[in-house]
Amino acid sequence: MGQTSSGNTLSISNNKHMAMVSEAKVNGGDMEAPATDLLPALAEKPLGLPPGKYSLVGWDMDTTGRRLIDEICQIAAFMPKQTYTQYIMPYGDLNPGARRRHNIRVVTVGRYRMLKDTITHKILKTKSEISALTDFLDWLEKEKGDSKVILIYHEPRRLSPIMLLEALIRYKLLDRFKSIVAGFTDSYALAADKCKTTVKSVSLRVLARVLLDADSLSVDSALDRATAAYRIVEHLAQGEQQEVGAGGEGASASKDMVETARVWARPVLTELDALDNLKNLLERQNTFRPVFAPLLRAARPERKRVTQLRRILAEAGFLYEQLRDAWEEHKLTGLEKQLGLLSVSAKEEDIKELIEIFDCHFDPTKEPKGLKPRLSNRNRPTSSAGETGEAEGSTSDSQKSSPQNSPTKISNDVSAGDTSQIEAAPEPVAAN
Repeated sequence: MGQTSSGNTLSISNNKHMAMVSEAKVNGGDMEAPATDLLPALAEKPLGLPPGKYSLVGWDMDTTGRRLIDEICQIAAFMPKQTYTQYIMPYGDLNPGARRRHNIRVVTVGRYRMLKDTITHKILKTKSEISALTDFLDWLEKEKGDSKVILIYHEPRRLSPIMLLEALIRYKLLDRFKSIVAGFTDSYALAADKCKTTVKSVSLRVLARVLLDADSLSVDSALDRATAAYRIVEHLAQGEQQEVGAGGEGASASKDMVETARVWARPVLTELDALDNLKNLLERQNTFRPVFAPLLRAARPERKRVTQLRRILAEAGFLYEQLRDAWEEHKLTGLEKQLGLLSVSAKEEDIKELIEIFDCHFDPTKEPKGLKPRLSNRNRPTSSAGETGEAEGSTSDSQKSSPQNSPTKISNDVSAGDTSQIEAAPEPVAAN
């Protein structure tokens, strides 16, 4: 049931291709970044919202992964006088990264699938996704009064709003949501601007320690993250001469806080445009499946590199058919001419690697030039809540979820540099 509580609750089939996948750049940050080095939250300053009456709500959610097909497994919201949290029973299992980050997993007891807390080992009370989203909208409608809501969250890649909107579209709740919520404010972008001279990282943990004096903030729960995001905006709006929470524990948002959130907000329509752009990008990526699908069966470092190269092509507007036609007409020269257009947005080594991969793909007689040296797993990047993407792959904690149980969705990874292809319908043979 929805819980509303008072108070401040904080074998690779194509081995020759693998030689083309350089691992020289496989080090934490580069592999987590998209084709452009600038994080989506910082790529452009928010448009802001027009002046008006707004209610501020800290918000976050846990998901089974970072693809559009992935489901919400907890949604939470924070206001100084009220909080809302609800666990959701997903059709599928959480991927390994999501399990570690949120400390929950799907288990099977007899004939029933349940959500279990891996710390307390307790079975969690859950609802279906549509019921939880409906309850969430009911709660927002009740708390907002005669104002519009601005949802405050903390994330560098702007994934949560997109995934929430995709879920609302799936259940035909978008129109109601737009009548309640005016926009989203990302406290990551706000903190990156306000604290750029004082802190090197604006992750949730660092900001909680520096700004909120919370040395041991737990970020595995959506409610804790929603609370921290709200308090961070509250602190930054108050300025350096006031203590956080000076208005009292149950005090509502101050005028300065509302104004700060309003100026740094992105309207719902802006996030819907971002969702449409992402779907178009993923459609273009999907055309390269014949080339990259075999490479995505490799180890994680190679997968990360492959998805980065694939995203470079998709962001430049290329389609598989274009490169195939160029090779058929002019062979290697045609490929070099087409991919040479990437010189504006891509590095020279990326272009060379893409030329080699496609040349070997279209000409099976060509052999790879040799494997690049592999980096140690000890340097593998680790996930940090609210800061980096997901771990790869998905293993089942219970029985494999059957396709007939899951609603039809678009299967696309929206984590940085690791988007997988559209899977609205099963494909023959040949991605997170």
